[in-house]
Amino acid sequence: MLMNHFIANVIRFSAVVFLAVLASQSNAGEPAKSKFAVKIQDEKTLVVDMEHSGAIDPMQRINFQPQGSFYASITTMNKQMLHLSHFPQFQINGRTVQPGFGGRFEAMNAQLPNGPGNKKRTGYMNVWLSDGLRITQSVELHPSRAKGPGQKRLLNTMLIAYTVENTTKEAQTVAVRVCMDTYVVTNDGCLFASPVTHPGKILDGIVLKDKTLPPYLQMLQVPNLQNPGYVSHLTLNVGGRYEKADKLVLSSLRAGFGNWEMNAIPAGFDSAISFYWPSKELKPGAKRDMAYAYGEDIAVPAESEGRFQFDLGGSFEPGKIFTISATVADPGLGQTLTLELPKGMERLEGKEVQPVAPLGETQDYSTVLWKARVLEPGQHAIRIRSSSGVAQTKVVTVTAAK
Repeated sequence: MLMNHFIANVIRFSAVVFLAVLASQSNAGEPAKSKFAVKIQDEKTLVVDMEHSGAIDPMQRINFQPQGSFYASITTMNKQMLHLSHFPQFQINGRTVQPGFGGRFEAMNAQLPNGPGNKKRTGYMNVWLSDGLRITQSVELHPSRAKGPGQKRLLNTMLIAYTVENTTKEAQTVAVRVCMDTYVVTNDGCLFASPVTHPGKILDGIVLKDKTLPPYLQMLQVPNLQNPGYVSHLTLNVGGRYEKADKLVLSSLRAGFGNWEMNAIPAGFDSAISFYWPSKELKPGAKRDMAYAYGEDIAVPAESEGRFQFDLGGSFEPGKIFTISATVADPGLGQTLTLELPKGMERLEGKEVQPVAPLGETQDYSTVLWKARVLEPGQHAIRIRSSSGVAQTKVVTVTAAK
C-alpha cells in the first residue's frame, strides 16, 4: 500500500491542493478567518541523473545459474553464453586461497535474505569460512541504467558482491581477485572497449588502473565498434556502498589463468580478464564490502532505490511554523536529502542536509523532518534533492486574503 501511494505521488504532475491556513483563535474560542490564502502546487519530479532513478520493469531479462564454490553462470534469456566462468580468489596474509579448496561452506546456493521493507530478492548466496574469515558471496538480479528520459530500468544485469569479515582476534590482510574466462555469444576470443577512457579504440592486452580504469568495460562479440554484434558490460563502479576494484587486466586465458597476477598479452582466440581489489588490513570484527555487475548493460549504483515523496503541514501565515516531511520507501545506503528554501522562507529545525536512516525490521519507510516559516507573502519553491539523483519541488503561493 505504501509503495503504491508513493508511486502515485511521484508520477502525478501539477496536482494542486488548497490549504486553509489557521489564524489565531478569537476570545470566544472560535477560529477567526484566515488573513492569507495558500495554494500548493507539485512540480514535475526533476531527474538530476537519469541513470540513478526511474521505474524498474519487473520482467527478468537475463539468466543465471549457481554452480557452487563461488562460481556463476550468466547467460541471455535465450541461454547464449556471456562468459564461460569466473573464479574469485582471496589473498589472506599473502597466501592465495580459493573457495572450495580448504575451509568449509556455511551455506551454498542459499536463498538471499529479504531486503529493506521485507522486499524479495532474486538470486542466491554462498558463505565460506577460511583462515578465520567469513566470506559471503551474493549474486542478485539488478537493474541497468535507463536508456533515456522516461524509460524504465531493465532487470538485465547481475550484481555480484563479496563481504569479507574478520572473525578472529588478530588483524589480517585481505586482497581479492576475480578472473573471468570471457566469451560473448559465439566468440571465445572477444575483445574489449572502454568508451569513457579509450573512446574509439578496441582494447586488447592492456592493464587499466588509476586514471585509465573505466567505470565499466564493454565485451564485444565482434571486434568492430561500428558493428560489434552483442555487447555485454562489466560494471566496476556500482556505487559508494561497495569498494571498487582498482585494477583491470585484459589478456588471454593462457596468461596464467590460475595465477594471482595476470600478465597483459594479446587475447588470441581465447580472451580472459582479471580485476583486483588491493590488500587491506582487517582489524578484528572489521569487514570489507566489494562488488561489480555483469550483464547486458551498465548497472545502476546499488543504492539508487531511495525514491521519496514529501508533504507539508502546519501554518503558512508569515511568522508561523510549518513542517516538511520526506518519506523514503527503500533508503539507499548512505542516502541523504537536502532541503532548499527560497529567500522568503527560513529553516528553523533540521539540518539542511540530513541522512536517511536505514529501515528497522518492522519499518516500511524512513522519514526526514524539517521545520520552517514563511517570512513574507509571495510564491516560494520548496525543493528536496536526494543523493540518488532525484529532486522534487512544491511551489507554495501565499497571498493576502480578499
